[in-house]
Order: sequence, then C-alpha cells, then structure tokens
Amino acid sequence: MRITHRLAKPLPGKIPVLVGTGILVLGLLALSLLLSLSRTSHVAIASNKALHPFTITSPNFRDGGPLSQKNEFNQFGCTGSNLAPELNWTNVPAGTKSFAMLMSDYDAPVAGGFHHWIVYNIPAGARELEGNHAFTEGTTSFGFMGYGGPCPPPTGETHHYLFLLYASDIAHVGGPGLTFSEVVSAIQGHVLGATSIIGTFHLPQ
Repeated sequence: MRITHRLAKPLPGKIPVLVGTGILVLGLLALSLLLSLSRTSHVAIASNKALHPFTITSPNFRDGGPLSQKNEFNQFGCTGSNLAPELNWTNVPAGTKSFAMLMSDYDAPVAGGFHHWIVYNIPAGARELEGNHAFTEGTTSFGFMGYGGPCPPPTGETHHYLFLLYASDIAHVGGPGLTFSEVVSAIQGHVLGATSIIGTFHLPQ
C-alpha cells in the first residue's frame, strides 16, 4: 500500500512525527525515531539498545529558524549558492565509532520525503560537518552525491528541513553513493544515539 507522508507540525528541539493517511508510518529505523525521539527522552529500538541523546546545533541558523539563501539550491529555478550549513554536535554517546547525517524535507510532495544531503562514515572524533568535508556522501533525491539545498515549489508554503544525526557503533557504513534507505538499513541495530535540528525555507509565490 502506498502511503503519502506529511510532516506533523514540527517543534524546535523535537524530531517531528511522520503520519500517513490515518496511520502512523512505521518500519525503518529513521521513521521509528522520527515518531518518538526528542533530545530529552530515551527510546529503545529493535536492537534493545537505549538511545543516548546528544546535541546538534548550527552557527548558521537556530533550531526551527530559517535557512539562508546561501543554503538554497542553485538549479531548477532556485537561485541560491547551494552552500551547506555548518553543523556542530556535543555529548557524544560512549562507544560511538561513526556518525551519519541525513537531511530531509518531509513537506515535499514525495512519498517518504525528499532527501537533500546524506553523509556517513563520519569519524567518531568529528564534531562538525560543513560543505568542505572529506566524509563519504550518498545519493540524494536529486540523483547526485553531495549537498543539494532547499528548492521547494514557489507557493509561499514553509518547508521544514530535518538534519538528523546518528551515532553508531560501526565505523564503516559502506562506500560512496548509498541512498537514504540503504544508510538507514546499514545502521539498523547499531544506533547509540540520535539528535536533530530543523531549518525552514520557502519561496514566495
């Protein structure tokens, strides 16, 4: 059965709830976390490990605040600079061997969301992520590897961009070019903690 996802009123500091047509969307680890995890709660997943929340911030935007035109995509009618925002994190869970970061727009009219940035195999010692990094990148919904900034339809509607950072107990998730689903599948059962920050963006009518 095909389910159309939408974002249910995300709040700063919270990972939003994904809902379908009358039912909760379950299954993938990422979606399970989206259903229930906040920075102030501990949640058990299929591996029965307790998720240890840690904190992600950005010097470029506040949680729940707007992304800049520098972060906007630079194709398909969008005129930004397509520069990724800087992300920083602290309070890393013990035993972390790598991080994975997934940036997604769940307001996009696409089942499962539109995935703008997929980064993994981030070393355990790293505490920041920006555009000029040497980490492994996956294939976005644009069809290329690397950062693809916000480029919502010019409707005036605000879109919410979820930056979701996982700490895992595996050092190597896979080679370059993995999709969102492949990364989520690879870290299933290996997540030690997760944290998120949300940026917003809209294009006027």
